[in-house]
This record gives sequence, C-alpha cells and structure tokens, in this order.
Amino acid sequence: MTATVTERRTKALHKPNKQADAPAPAQAGWHRATALSDPGSAQGLRLRLDGEGVHEISACQAFSCLVAVQAGDIVAALLDDRRQCWVMAVLERSGAQDVVLQSQGRLELNAPTISANAQELLHMAAPQVRLSCEQADVMGERLNLVGGTIKAIGAALSTLFDRVHHHSKQYMRSTDGLDRTLAGHMELQARQLLQIHGEHTLVEGEQLVKARGAQIHFG
Repeated sequence: MTATVTERRTKALHKPNKQADAPAPAQAGWHRATALSDPGSAQGLRLRLDGEGVHEISACQAFSCLVAVQAGDIVAALLDDRRQCWVMAVLERSGAQDVVLQSQGRLELNAPTISANAQELLHMAAPQVRLSCEQADVMGERLNLVGGTIKAIGAALSTLFDRVHHHSKQYMRSTDGLDRTLAGHMELQARQLLQIHGEHTLVEGEQLVKARGAQIHFG
C-alpha cells in the first residue's frame, strides 16, 4: 500500500502542467508584431506579437494608418485594455517595398502645393475624372489622346502647329459667321464630285482664270 501511494506521488510530480507551459496573455501596450495575413484575406488581419512566447491575435488597422498592411510586414501594434489590437504604423517591409494607400471613405489632400514625381510611370485610373482649375498647362514630347467620344466647348480655340494631318470617314463643319482660309497654295481634290454652291459665287484671279474639262456648261 505504501509503495502504491509513493508511485502516485512520483507520477504527480513528473506530470506536465499544461497551464504552466501555455504562454501568458500579452500585456496591454505597444508591441512589435509581424503581419501573418492582410486585411483582405479570408481570416482577416492576423498578427504575431514579438517578445516572450508566441502570441497570435486578430487586429484592426487604425484609422490614421493609411498604408495597406501586407503579410510579412513588421508593424507597430497597440493592445488596449479591452484586448483589442490596433495596427498603428507599418515599420518595415521586405522585398519591393510597394506602398498602397487605402481609405474606406473619401481621401482628400489639402495643401498650398502638391507635387507628384514619378521616375518611370504615373498611372491614374478611375470610372470618372474631374479636373477643375483656372489654368492648366500640359507639356510633353509626345501627347496621345484616345477616346470613344471627345467633346470640347469653349469661347475661343487657338492652335499652332508646324504640320497638321487629319483623316476621318466623314467630316462636317458648320459656321454661322465668316469661314476664311489664308494659304500660300490651296488645293482641293474630290474623287467623284466637287460642288460649290452659294447665293452669290465669285471666282476672281488677278492674272488668270482657267477652266478645263471634257465638257464645260455655263447657265
């Protein structure tokens, strides 16, 4: 009987304590953490808190942290008294270190001067783009404008080019007032029919007026 009691006590002393092996809950305050997943994943934003023990916890991104968190980022996390963990800032990112700013609501930049400088490419994409300003200047070596429908409305239009080339399937122009063309040499060619019509039509040449054709009809 004495041997049996001694064996039970020995087993009880060597029995592992699961509660003692489990890490203590993370303390409230600031923590350096690693993002295990991004907010857009199925499991949401998950963090591994660095320090004593291994602590994995769900977190939310702070309203002032606009940088989209990616898996593998080293972040500054704040754990409050309610056990709610907040990602306050992204401290470090390995790899290409691409940055995406995101906001659930409206994002507005307000400053006396705003500059955007891209060394390779500046890309903007949106269903609708509105630009409102008193004066806009666009300068570049080559400008391409492609659209299904292009409409320009204004009080005055002035263009200055060394050469203008225009091609269209149909070209129609309407002018209420004077339509005047000044050129050193002007040439009109029509594959089938060239028609000039007016209530009063004047053709004047300072030195020569010439009409040539297989048939010429007047009247």
